[in-house]
Amino acid sequence: MSDGVGAEPADAEPRSASGERHTELLTDAILGARREFTSYEIAAAADVPVYRARRFWRALGLANPEEGAAEFTAADGDALRRLLLLISDGIVDESRALHITRSLGGSTARVARAFVEAMLDPLPPDADGAERTFAVGTEELIRALSDMESLLVYSWRRQVTAALPVLQRRGPRSSIAVGFADLVSFTHLSRQLSDRELTSLVTRFEERAGNLITAYGGRIVKSIGDEIFFAADSPSVAATIAHRIAENVKRRRVPGIRIGIEYGPVITHGGDLFGDTVNLASRLTAMAAPNQIVVGPSMMVALATVAGFEIHPLPVTDVKGFGSMTPGVLKACGR
Repeated sequence: MSDGVGAEPADAEPRSASGERHTELLTDAILGARREFTSYEIAAAADVPVYRARRFWRALGLANPEEGAAEFTAADGDALRRLLLLISDGIVDESRALHITRSLGGSTARVARAFVEAMLDPLPPDADGAERTFAVGTEELIRALSDMESLLVYSWRRQVTAALPVLQRRGPRSSIAVGFADLVSFTHLSRQLSDRELTSLVTRFEERAGNLITAYGGRIVKSIGDEIFFAADSPSVAATIAHRIAENVKRRRVPGIRIGIEYGPVITHGGDLFGDTVNLASRLTAMAAPNQIVVGPSMMVALATVAGFEIHPLPVTDVKGFGSMTPGVLKACGR
């Protein structure tokens, strides 16, 4: 028997149960319908084996629901049928469809998390250890969904039009300039700063570096907290971007930065870039001193006739996986 100390009143609902039901209701409101179908029922409606339906579900980055759980709406079945129609009509094969689905799931997952974090603004636990609560935002989130969906479609179409000329100019292994911009001493900073301060630092870095990359004609391949991977069709554009980022960091409340760039052939796959050129650019970034831009041999040759920059060769260096080479430090003329 319990002595009653710390016990919930008999008519009180445990906080966790209340929170779970709130999440369930919120989920149905976001999905726009009550979840009433199992994965077997959704697969049967689309006339495909359940394992095949689950393959696309997992490709979206979503965990399989418990066996027999009613976790799906009619919209899930409609999405599956549309995807299968692309395959049956010969527009894409199943492998490409899965690849596109993975890319879509990964991209929208990040957008969704950022949206929910911004809208719900979670509060820290109470002094007595109560669960995290949400200050405001649930109603605002529901109201904002429609507008955000329109914005998502708008951004999708704009990004597709932006990607077309890039792919038309390049073959599967065309040469471009790729670079990495890394915050200096990020591991140390992550131990010294509060969560809020660290988030603010990363946000400032991503916003400022990202704005400069796109403003000068480059594109962000991916961003991982303290590092931004970018690309540009020409070495001069990549050099300008790197110089502007480094100059901006010096003037802002952002710690030092290291940048490494190389020019050469890359493999394009799923919106990402791979290959020796990318790997070397990453190695060069690790070699750079704080607030320094290090470029590889091919980038040095490509910039030899470009006005506005000068390159100071470094000593011969043994680069892991690439052997001995002579990289250089990139500076704007007169700096």
